Amino acid sequence: MTLNCRIASRPISRAWLLPLGCLLLGWLSPPVAAADRLVTSEGPLLGEVVGMSPEAVEFREQGSKGRSQQIPVDAIVTLSLQSEPSRVTEARQLLEQGEFEAAAAVLAEVTPVELEVASAAVRGEHAYVTAAIAGRQAVATGKDLAGGLAAVTDFLDRFSRSIHRFELIELAGDLELAAGRPDAALASYRQLAQGPPSLAIRAARREGETLLALGKTAEAAAVLSAAAKSPASDENSRRERAAASIGEASCLIRLDRPAEAVTQIRRLLATMEPPAAADKEGQQQLGRAYAMLGRALLANHQEQDGLIAYLTVDLVHSSDPESHAEALYRLQELWDQGRYPQRASEARRRLEADYPESAWAARLRRPVH
Repeated sequence: MTLNCRIASRPISRAWLLPLGCLLLGWLSPPVAAADRLVTSEGPLLGEVVGMSPEAVEFREQGSKGRSQQIPVDAIVTLSLQSEPSRVTEARQLLEQGEFEAAAAVLAEVTPVELEVASAAVRGEHAYVTAAIAGRQAVATGKDLAGGLAAVTDFLDRFSRSIHRFELIELAGDLELAAGRPDAALASYRQLAQGPPSLAIRAARREGETLLALGKTAEAAAVLSAAAKSPASDENSRRERAAASIGEASCLIRLDRPAEAVTQIRRLLATMEPPAAADKEGQQQLGRAYAMLGRALLANHQEQDGLIAYLTVDLVHSSDPESHAEALYRLQELWDQGRYPQRASEARRRLEADYPESAWAARLRRPVH
């Protein structure tokens, strides 16, 4: 049989053949399957979520021939289910950027009908984003802490198998601490030890930091020292251990042992692997380490070395806002002391322009007595 390429007794122009062929191929080719998207600390994965638990996600990657892998929750940056409403995905992205009001507005557009027909996993993700927005916004603003805690607690009660369970347990601790209930906060932080290995170190770190904030410096130093010496067989555990070491150095400074803090941070910096440019968390941790080194050096009356440490934060590792604001504040002090008024003025200008709401900018505005 021959194909008669005529329509209404008129020959088909060659110009029509290419788009017609593409259209036919589109009809005959199988559609590309939609996929769940899981972003880990090592990069994005496309595939299918097979199962979830508070400790891990069972994920079958595209092209894996049916094999699945267990990905610990502490290695997961974010998860988007292909079947979830687009507004849930958008709200989650805004949440990660700290745009809480915008995230809440977008999430409010998800209709009850969309949730009624959704899977249990999608409903769980919607509930997670809802609770996380309320909790994080309350911590950030100090407003409606009771409402934020109620939202987080409700999620934890309803979704005990969620991969976000440990994250929201920690958020509950943050809310309790902000509300002036440190004992309740410590109880929440200690629950993190039930998770993957890095979360066990994180539990001790958060406990130590809370004790330090309460003025229990010697007790905090002991807890953080133990956490900083914990075995660490994965990258997340190593980062938690490094964070504990930075916290211990802060304790040493308060205990009037700054020389030990200097030694400790320098030893830590010597062992830290340089993070990739896209590794935001790693870059921020380096900034925090150099800021702590600057703090320890100034406490040890090593102003010139302290200046270099804070310049390193400003010029190389400035992605952590708190550390960068501290560096700019200390730099304007040190430039003033060294009689470099223009450099001091520029550091003050940048601090007030870039971090106007920070505690370091507020120091600039305090009257001098």
